[in-house]
Amino acid sequence: MAKKELFSRLNLKDYNYELEGILETKDFSGQVKNLLLSMFYKLEVGYKDYAMIKPDTLPKETIMESILYVIKNKCNKIDLIKPTAEEKQHIIWNENGEIQCYPTEESLLQAILEISKKEFLISEEYISIKEPIQEVLIHGYEMNTKELLTNFDGWSWNNNFEKHDDIYSFIIYQNLRLLVGNSFLYEWKRDRRKEKNYLEELKNIAPNFFQAFCKFCILYSAQNKEKKKKIKKELENQKEKLAKMKNKSEFLKEIYENKKILAEKIKINDQILSDNDLLREEFIDRNSYLADEKKFFSVSNLEEELEKERDTFIEKLQEYNQILEPKNYIKKIKQIEEQIELMESVNIEKITESKIEKEQIKLQIAFLDDFRLKIEKATTKKEMHELIYNARYYLWLPAINKKSIIRMKDFAELKEKILDISKKVITKACKLKSLVIINQDIQYNFEIMLKIIDSKIVHLEEVIVNFLNEETEIKIEIYDGEILDRTETIHKAHEKDFAIKFNKKIKILI
Repeated sequence: MAKKELFSRLNLKDYNYELEGILETKDFSGQVKNLLLSMFYKLEVGYKDYAMIKPDTLPKETIMESILYVIKNKCNKIDLIKPTAEEKQHIIWNENGEIQCYPTEESLLQAILEISKKEFLISEEYISIKEPIQEVLIHGYEMNTKELLTNFDGWSWNNNFEKHDDIYSFIIYQNLRLLVGNSFLYEWKRDRRKEKNYLEELKNIAPNFFQAFCKFCILYSAQNKEKKKKIKKELENQKEKLAKMKNKSEFLKEIYENKKILAEKIKINDQILSDNDLLREEFIDRNSYLADEKKFFSVSNLEEELEKERDTFIEKLQEYNQILEPKNYIKKIKQIEEQIELMESVNIEKITESKIEKEQIKLQIAFLDDFRLKIEKATTKKEMHELIYNARYYLWLPAINKKSIIRMKDFAELKEKILDISKKVITKACKLKSLVIINQDIQYNFEIMLKIIDSKIVHLEEVIVNFLNEETEIKIEIYDGEILDRTETIHKAHEKDFAIKFNKKIKILI
């Protein structure tokens, strides 16, 4: 039986088979083709553990098919380059689908992610901070997908991040995933209908995190001198816009004039689109002054561009109509004032790594304040199991895990918050009978359970523990299935408070 027929009957997907079919149509070198096949194999092998460690993640089909789509439709040329010590940027790509990257699966996947269209929809009222937010979301999305390849090999869960990786954006993306869910983020990235205000929804779901998130994005982006100039310019633009709007008569006069101009542009646009002769004339006229790389290849290309322009004109016209309504006019003024206040609250002068680190700590404290609400709302075993996995994943994030946090300055409040949230998850899980109760003393029970759960054993369902009552301490043997993973110790407590028997192996997740 043919391989394709077998997988069709079983209703399974053979992504390597599909990739092989795509590669037959591509003029890639043998080395590039082998690297792509190796990359896909590793993605498939690692997915099972990836989805276990991060319960709320995208389905494998969504991840694999989106990468296949980019390779098929957007990758026209891939050149592998030798690594050099001096080179800071190891990936180069352009809009013609030409890639240069290192000969590694990680570098190649990064290039594929970068070349795909991936903008997150930012509504008009947040236009002044659109670029900083967009930058963090895009980098976070790329690293979130790349993590499947770099951190999961089918055997273990690692934290392999390269020096040039944007760790801060990655952590923020994980904060968002844990607060609003992967489905929300996936829809946000793919939305072309422009009907939802995702930032406003985030603000309602996680008010503490939202403010800290916006501030951090502005500060993080402003490390770049050119981006800092743009932020300053945008602040001035918003102040000018506010001054214009507060001069109501002049503002309304300008709106009406702009509406007339837009209506005329739409009329001309429609005339060209409905007349083939005018369309050809427009094609010749535009190509006469456009640079070679921006010229239209055909009349149909121009037709598509005119349709896009028309949609943009109509969107702007609708925006003007909405502003003219009194309640929207007042709302718009308030929105601009809030953006100005937000931007002015961030000191983007003399940005240092220490300053970025401190703001990241504030952001994590805000995240944990909102994550607490998810714990309080959980009522089922399934919800608690997911919270346990998510809390464990969070504890192992770069710059959050214990080995990193002790190097931070001013980390005491964050450390306290992390321990408090961990305690709430574990204590509630015990009350809902999602975790076994080890000891009747809540604090002591938490200390024991944290030692057990703070582990890189992939399947917590497979974690088995054995308690040994030693002379001066309690020894905890922690098994991954039948294999001893490690041994922990804890100070002794009253034997009568233990809810389990000594020298008897038990599972912790129930």
